Amino acid sequence: MTRKFLLIPWATAIAIALLGPNEPFSSRFLLDFITYNTDAYEGYSLSLFSILGVYPLALFPLLWSEVNQLRPNPLIPAATGFIVGGFIIAPYLAFARQSPYPTPIKPLPTRLLGVLLLLVTIGLFIAASTTGNVAEYWSYVEQNQFVRTMTVDFVLLAFIQITLMNRDARRYKMSLWPLPYIPLFGLLFWLIIRHKQPFNEAPPNRHKLK
Repeated sequence: MTRKFLLIPWATAIAIALLGPNEPFSSRFLLDFITYNTDAYEGYSLSLFSILGVYPLALFPLLWSEVNQLRPNPLIPAATGFIVGGFIIAPYLAFARQSPYPTPIKPLPTRLLGVLLLLVTIGLFIAASTTGNVAEYWSYVEQNQFVRTMTVDFVLLAFIQITLMNRDARRYKMSLWPLPYIPLFGLLFWLIIRHKQPFNEAPPNRHKLK
Protein backbone atom coordinates (compact mmCIF):
# COMPACT_ATOMS: atom_id res chain seq x y z
CA MET A 1 0.00 0.00 0.00
CA THR A 2 1.43 3.36 -1.04
CA ARG A 3 2.25 5.43 2.04
CA LYS A 4 0.39 8.48 0.79
CA PHE A 5 -2.78 6.38 0.63
CA LEU A 6 -2.86 6.78 4.42
CA LEU A 7 -3.98 10.38 3.91
CA ILE A 8 -7.41 9.09 2.83
CA PRO A 9 -8.31 7.21 6.06
CA TRP A 10 -6.50 9.95 8.05
CA ALA A 11 -8.66 12.74 6.59
CA THR A 12 -11.77 10.58 6.88
CA ALA A 13 -11.01 9.83 10.54
CA ILE A 14 -10.58 13.52 11.34
CA ALA A 15 -13.85 14.40 9.62
CA ILE A 16 -15.80 11.67 11.43
CA ALA A 17 -14.21 12.57 14.77
CA LEU A 18 -15.00 16.27 14.50
CA LEU A 19 -18.40 16.17 12.84
CA GLY A 20 -21.55 15.05 14.55
CA PRO A 21 -23.12 15.71 17.93
CA ASN A 22 -21.19 15.75 21.16
CA GLU A 23 -22.80 15.04 24.48
CA PRO A 24 -19.80 15.32 26.81
CA PHE A 25 -19.22 12.90 29.64
CA SER A 26 -18.80 14.03 33.22
CA SER A 27 -15.71 16.02 34.19
CA ARG A 28 -14.05 12.93 35.71
CA PHE A 29 -14.57 10.67 32.71
CA LEU A 30 -10.84 10.28 32.00
CA LEU A 31 -10.26 8.91 35.48
CA ASP A 32 -13.17 6.51 34.98
CA PHE A 33 -11.70 5.30 31.67
CA ILE A 34 -8.20 4.89 33.12
CA THR A 35 -9.52 2.90 36.10
CA TYR A 36 -11.93 0.86 33.95
CA ASN A 37 -14.94 1.99 35.94
CA THR A 38 -17.79 -0.16 34.60
CA ASP A 39 -20.19 1.46 37.06
CA ALA A 40 -19.88 4.66 35.05
CA TYR A 41 -19.36 3.47 31.46
CA GLU A 42 -19.88 0.31 29.44
CA GLY A 43 -17.07 -2.14 28.82
CA TYR A 44 -16.46 -1.87 25.06
CA SER A 45 -15.58 1.81 25.24
CA LEU A 46 -13.41 1.24 28.32
CA SER A 47 -11.55 -1.64 26.66
CA LEU A 48 -11.06 0.36 23.49
CA PHE A 49 -9.45 3.13 25.53
CA SER A 50 -6.90 0.63 26.88
CA ILE A 51 -6.36 -1.03 23.49
CA LEU A 52 -5.38 2.35 22.07
CA GLY A 53 -2.46 2.20 24.48
CA VAL A 54 -1.56 -1.32 23.37
CA TYR A 55 -1.66 -0.58 19.63
CA PRO A 56 1.06 2.13 19.48
CA LEU A 57 3.29 -0.01 21.70
CA ALA A 58 2.87 -2.93 19.30
CA LEU A 59 3.72 -0.66 16.34
CA PHE A 60 6.84 0.73 18.03
CA PRO A 61 9.24 -2.09 16.96
CA LEU A 62 8.19 -1.63 13.33
CA LEU A 63 8.75 2.12 13.54
CA TRP A 64 12.10 1.40 15.17
CA SER A 65 13.10 -0.53 12.04
CA GLU A 66 12.43 2.65 10.04
CA VAL A 67 15.06 4.72 11.90
CA ASN A 68 17.56 4.53 9.04
CA GLN A 69 14.88 4.39 6.35
CA LEU A 70 12.72 7.47 6.86
CA ARG A 71 13.34 11.10 7.73
CA PRO A 72 12.54 12.77 10.09
CA ASN A 73 13.24 10.21 12.81
CA PRO A 74 10.19 7.91 13.14
CA LEU A 75 10.68 7.57 16.90
CA ILE A 76 9.19 11.05 17.33
CA PRO A 77 5.73 10.10 15.96
CA ALA A 78 6.13 6.68 17.61
CA ALA A 79 6.37 8.37 21.01
CA THR A 80 3.61 10.91 20.42
CA GLY A 81 1.42 8.12 19.05
CA PHE A 82 0.77 7.02 22.63
CA ILE A 83 -1.14 10.29 23.11
CA VAL A 84 -2.69 11.05 19.72
CA GLY A 85 -2.52 7.60 18.12
CA GLY A 86 -2.77 7.25 14.37
CA PHE A 87 -3.61 10.91 13.90
CA ILE A 88 0.13 11.72 14.05
CA ILE A 89 1.63 8.48 12.74
CA ALA A 90 -0.41 8.40 9.51
CA PRO A 91 0.60 11.86 8.18
CA TYR A 92 4.18 11.19 9.24
CA LEU A 93 4.32 8.00 7.14
CA ALA A 94 2.62 9.75 4.24
CA PHE A 95 5.08 12.65 4.08
CA ALA A 96 8.30 11.14 5.50
CA ARG A 97 11.24 11.09 3.08
CA GLN A 98 12.70 7.74 2.12
CA SER A 99 16.45 7.63 2.60
CA PRO A 100 18.27 7.22 -0.74
CA TYR A 101 20.88 5.01 0.97
CA PRO A 102 18.99 3.04 3.61
CA THR A 103 21.06 0.95 5.98
CA PRO A 104 19.76 -1.95 8.06
CA ILE A 105 19.20 -1.56 11.77
CA LYS A 106 19.07 -4.54 14.09
CA PRO A 107 15.40 -5.28 14.87
CA LEU A 108 14.21 -5.10 18.44
CA PRO A 109 13.47 -8.45 20.12
CA THR A 110 9.70 -8.63 20.13
CA ARG A 111 8.67 -12.15 21.17
CA LEU A 112 8.07 -11.38 24.86
CA LEU A 113 6.44 -8.06 24.03
CA GLY A 114 4.11 -9.75 21.55
CA VAL A 115 3.09 -12.44 24.05
CA LEU A 116 2.44 -9.91 26.84
CA LEU A 117 0.44 -7.57 24.60
CA LEU A 118 -1.54 -10.49 23.19
CA LEU A 119 -2.51 -11.61 26.69
CA VAL A 120 -3.48 -8.06 27.64
CA THR A 121 -5.53 -7.67 24.46
CA ILE A 122 -7.34 -10.97 24.97
CA GLY A 123 -8.09 -9.93 28.55
CA LEU A 124 -9.50 -6.60 27.37
CA PHE A 125 -11.72 -8.32 24.80
CA ILE A 126 -13.00 -10.73 27.44
CA ALA A 127 -13.66 -7.82 29.81
CA ALA A 128 -15.51 -5.97 27.08
CA SER A 129 -17.69 -8.95 26.21
CA THR A 130 -18.65 -9.50 29.85
CA THR A 131 -19.16 -5.89 30.92
CA GLY A 132 -20.06 -4.17 27.67
CA ASN A 133 -23.23 -3.41 25.78
CA VAL A 134 -22.92 -3.08 22.00
CA ALA A 135 -26.01 -0.89 21.63
CA GLU A 136 -24.81 1.46 24.36
CA TYR A 137 -21.33 1.60 22.85
CA TRP A 138 -22.72 2.66 19.47
CA SER A 139 -24.85 5.28 21.15
CA TYR A 140 -21.60 6.65 22.58
CA VAL A 141 -20.06 6.65 19.11
CA GLU A 142 -23.00 8.57 17.70
CA GLN A 143 -23.37 11.08 20.52
CA ASN A 144 -19.94 11.51 22.15
CA GLN A 145 -16.89 12.90 20.38
CA PHE A 146 -14.37 11.19 22.67
CA VAL A 147 -15.59 7.65 21.97
CA ARG A 148 -16.14 8.47 18.30
CA THR A 149 -12.52 9.67 18.05
CA MET A 150 -11.24 6.53 19.76
CA THR A 151 -13.19 4.36 17.34
CA VAL A 152 -11.88 5.99 14.17
CA ASP A 153 -8.38 6.07 15.66
CA PHE A 154 -8.46 2.28 16.01
CA VAL A 155 -9.46 1.95 12.35
CA LEU A 156 -6.70 4.39 11.35
CA LEU A 157 -4.12 2.39 13.30
CA ALA A 158 -5.27 -0.71 11.42
CA PHE A 159 -4.39 1.00 8.11
CA ILE A 160 -1.02 2.03 9.55
CA GLN A 161 -0.44 -1.58 10.57
CA ILE A 162 -0.90 -2.70 6.96
CA THR A 163 1.68 -0.20 5.73
CA LEU A 164 4.31 -0.95 8.36
CA MET A 165 3.91 -4.72 8.28
CA ASN A 166 4.20 -4.83 4.49
CA ARG A 167 7.38 -2.75 4.72
CA ASP A 168 8.69 -5.04 7.44
CA ALA A 169 7.90 -8.09 5.31
CA ARG A 170 10.22 -6.79 2.59
CA ARG A 171 13.07 -6.63 5.10
CA TYR A 172 12.56 -10.31 5.84
CA LYS A 173 11.86 -11.06 2.18
CA MET A 174 8.66 -12.91 2.95
CA SER A 175 4.91 -12.57 2.64
CA LEU A 176 2.90 -11.95 5.79
CA TRP A 177 -0.54 -12.34 4.22
CA PRO A 178 -3.10 -12.28 5.76
CA LEU A 179 -1.57 -11.00 9.04
CA PRO A 180 -1.33 -7.30 8.04
CA TYR A 181 -5.07 -7.25 7.39
CA ILE A 182 -6.08 -8.62 10.80
CA PRO A 183 -6.27 -5.53 13.03
CA LEU A 184 -3.96 -5.71 16.07
CA PHE A 185 -4.03 -9.51 16.43
CA GLY A 186 -2.16 -10.01 13.15
CA LEU A 187 0.45 -7.51 14.30
CA LEU A 188 0.84 -9.17 17.70
CA PHE A 189 1.26 -12.59 16.11
CA TRP A 190 3.95 -11.18 13.82
CA LEU A 191 5.79 -9.73 16.83
CA ILE A 192 5.78 -13.20 18.41
CA ILE A 193 7.17 -15.07 15.39
CA ARG A 194 9.32 -12.27 13.95
CA HIS A 195 12.45 -13.29 15.83
CA LYS A 196 12.48 -16.68 14.11
CA GLN A 197 12.86 -15.14 10.65
CA PRO A 198 16.29 -14.39 9.15
CA PHE A 199 16.83 -10.65 8.99
CA ASN A 200 18.26 -9.70 5.61
CA GLU A 201 18.73 -6.06 4.78
CA ALA A 202 17.01 -2.71 4.58
CA PRO A 203 14.56 -2.06 1.73
CA PRO A 204 16.54 -1.39 -1.47
CA ASN A 205 15.28 2.02 -2.55
CA ARG A 206 12.61 4.65 -2.21
CA HIS A 207 10.79 3.74 -5.40
CA LYS A 208 9.76 0.28 -4.23
CA LEU A 209 8.67 1.47 -0.80
CA LYS A 210 6.36 4.36 -1.35
